[in-house]
Amino acid sequence: MTADAPSPAAAPSPHRLRLIEALAATLADKPYADTTVADVVARAHVSKRTFYEQFESKEACLLALCETMSQQTLAVIAAGYDHEADWVEQLEQVTRAYLGSLQAQPALLRTLFIELYALGPAGLQARRGVQRSFADFLRMQVEIARLREPNKRPLEPTLAMAVVGGITELILQAVEEGRADRLVELTPTITAFVQAVLESLLPLEHRLNGDAA
Repeated sequence: MTADAPSPAAAPSPHRLRLIEALAATLADKPYADTTVADVVARAHVSKRTFYEQFESKEACLLALCETMSQQTLAVIAAGYDHEADWVEQLEQVTRAYLGSLQAQPALLRTLFIELYALGPAGLQARRGVQRSFADFLRMQVEIARLREPNKRPLEPTLAMAVVGGITELILQAVEEGRADRLVELTPTITAFVQAVLESLLPLEHRLNGDAA
């Protein structure tokens, strides 16, 4: 087992990727509600026909952008993870890298964390898929740790989703309060939260003795 993020789907076609990147660039300049297909194709330097060959609608392009961004963020996290180093130190570094990657794209962050819900069931499903990917990644790291610490309990899927959901709510609150450019300030809180959950996986006697997770 490795620390790699879940394997992504097949690479998108050049036109599809160009349109996804064009939507991301457009959202840095204007709200999603004001963005049109014409804006996206102009930025991508392709025709509307090409757009509709790749996506059924603007909403479908946004959903694809959401998936792409989540894969890129998971890659950032995985790249900075070293299982040979102290786990607490790694947790803080990984958390800071995750928040920093989101903070670097404040306009896009607001679209994907807030406006995505305006798409209704499709948007909610997309958000659930993103959260599940991060939950699966967290569970995988616990399973790797259990190779060295067999007494540690597995991280159950529902608990992993609860952790990711809690982190998402903290990020949403920061975005809603205009703190999207200061997300890294959440690092100590999120680190302590995840650390507490991971420590709960240790046998009771280990926790009473203050052993590291």
